[in-house]
Amino acid sequence: MPITVQQFRDFVFAWVRDNGERARRVQLLEWGWEWWLQAELAGNLLAQDSTLDVRREQLVFDGKQRSDLLLNGSSTVPGERIIVELKTLRATEYQKAAFVKEIEADVSKLWNHLKATHRGAQLIVMGFYFDANAPIPGGFQRKEDLHRDLAVCWRDMVVLD
Repeated sequence: MPITVQQFRDFVFAWVRDNGERARRVQLLEWGWEWWLQAELAGNLLAQDSTLDVRREQLVFDGKQRSDLLLNGSSTVPGERIIVELKTLRATEYQKAAFVKEIEADVSKLWNHLKATHRGAQLIVMGFYFDANAPIPGGFQRKEDLHRDLAVCWRDMVVLD
């Protein structure tokens, strides 16, 4: 049975509640924690339900850019496929200044560079940050009461044409 965007979002929120301290430690590493988060989410989804179709680093865009996660990727129904882009904020001034721009770049990538074979897929961009004052892009929702000061922002989209 395919996972839905709402189920994925609920899973992410529960993961943040349960793993906030681990994420806090990892986010301090050089080069940040986005790849770690990608692997953590994929692995934990499969640990909960090994029948889920969870893929990392898939070529769903024009050129060589890859998605962070592709859920339900083998579905023949485009609307069941979910393409996930993740962005993480490290506790550095550079990252704080670039966070919104990097999230907006992921939104643009989804809107403008999705391969025709993935049109109609559900799209979600999620940002993870430890700074309650971190700005987030317009059109994003924010969930801040998950684990101390680890918060998540997200935007759901569908590209139809």
